[in-house]
Amino acid sequence: MQAADINDIWERILQVAKQTLPPAIYSSLSTSLIPMSIDNNSIHIGVMQSFIKSVIESQQTVSKLLTDAIKQVTGKELNMVLLDLFPQKDDVPTAPHVADTFTENTAENTSTNTIENTVVSDADNIDKKSSKPTKQEVPYQEEFYTPVYADPVYIQRKEVDELIPDEPMFPVDQPQMVQTLQSTDIPIDLSSSQLNSGYRFDNYITGNANRIPFGAAQNVSEHPGGDYNPLFIYGPSGLGKTHLMHAIGNAIVERYPNLKVMCTTSEKFMNLFIESIRKRQGELFRNTFRNIDVLLIDDIQFLENKEGTKTEFFNTFNELLDNNKQIVLTSDTMPNDMDQFEERLRSRFQAGYVATMENPDLETRIAILKALVEKENNKNRNLVIDNDAINYVALQFDENIRVLQGAFNKLIGTASLEQRTSSIDLEYTKKTLSDIITTERVTLIDIESIQDFISTYFNIKKQDLLGKKRKAQFAFPRQIAMYLCRDVINESYPQIAAAFSRDHTTILHAYDKISKEIDKNPETKQIILDIKSKLSSLN
Repeated sequence: MQAADINDIWERILQVAKQTLPPAIYSSLSTSLIPMSIDNNSIHIGVMQSFIKSVIESQQTVSKLLTDAIKQVTGKELNMVLLDLFPQKDDVPTAPHVADTFTENTAENTSTNTIENTVVSDADNIDKKSSKPTKQEVPYQEEFYTPVYADPVYIQRKEVDELIPDEPMFPVDQPQMVQTLQSTDIPIDLSSSQLNSGYRFDNYITGNANRIPFGAAQNVSEHPGGDYNPLFIYGPSGLGKTHLMHAIGNAIVERYPNLKVMCTTSEKFMNLFIESIRKRQGELFRNTFRNIDVLLIDDIQFLENKEGTKTEFFNTFNELLDNNKQIVLTSDTMPNDMDQFEERLRSRFQAGYVATMENPDLETRIAILKALVEKENNKNRNLVIDNDAINYVALQFDENIRVLQGAFNKLIGTASLEQRTSSIDLEYTKKTLSDIITTERVTLIDIESIQDFISTYFNIKKQDLLGKKRKAQFAFPRQIAMYLCRDVINESYPQIAAAFSRDHTTILHAYDKISKEIDKNPETKQIILDIKSKLSSLN
């Protein structure tokens, strides 16, 4: 079974176990257990801390709840085999106190419960015939609402070596290095670094929507480990976050060839971590990630539900930051919205600089398309596209850069097949892209025209619309105008803020407020529909 499959199964097992295990116990188990392998008879689970293994083996109810969760998810009664990944030779920590007995609150028994209390150790050391459960009167304990199980749970013990592949994951003797980097005194395998040399600053198109993230990225490339550390690049999918992150790495490699740069995705980080545990190369994994100078991780939000990997990432993250190593993360989720990450990690994400990327405005989209045309012509293609055609594509495809590029590729690919690359006009463009345009956008309304229209619609002076008066008769139309600038013409928040002489947080607030009003207030919804209808008729 593939690592990804095992991990998915384990995540589902944890979610089931979470419903019955006490929160404190679940928290400890979820961050300390790693799925190793699974077959038709057993599931092998690596334990990162020895005392956690002792807790599971000594508490029959904890073991039973885990095996029940395994059965519910897999549909099979599998043996649960615990493997101590990092055995302590001396000073093994004592397992934290866990109630020896768990009680069940039922209608038949609400005052006291008689249960069979059995302490279970490794199967090799258990004499099943001589094991005599004892009965004990225990008062009801509300904090441990857990079912009672009378039969002991025997946990099979196997040698860890039986499950360890022969081949190493990280080459020990001759680790591969990125060619442009020079090794220092610590050998590190950077063969999994995935820097894309095609993503550079000089081919990154900037505009109002990404100028600030671009500036922060350049600063990091010039001064790694400086003020913008960590750099957290946030934005919806398809806006160029990955391009910007790789551009940082490429610029650092060029400017500081002695620095070790690791660029990867959060999914790759997780898979490497799991494989290092399976192949008993935990120290090499830590050496790989904690002794580099620049760590670039794409789509960090992927780790939200990966409990064990999050713990390792947190330790790596702290180690690097404490040693002034540069970290760059990208995500389509803001740090404060990552509910599955602990507060300590979310706060560290925000401790450096959070750069927000937005959908490119019309001007930027036109610039991107012209850059794509130039790139095609560099391939010795005689590509000629009318400006009207370029403007049309930029207007129709405003979701994100990826969608814009997809439309461009369809247009060029079709024109190439029909031998029309030397004469792509507006009419041909409309015809070619008609099947992927759901609602044709022909409106070229700008911010000022919206301001003028709203002033007339609500019968107020434009200076009051743009002013500071907070009375509802002015504030409500002002918020609607801000909302429409974003919703109808997809202007960037900084651009709208500048037009209304406000900061971008005010525009965000206005957009969110009107959006909620539309959902819950039919009158507001009708007003917005009426305004949009009349705006579209201005053309």
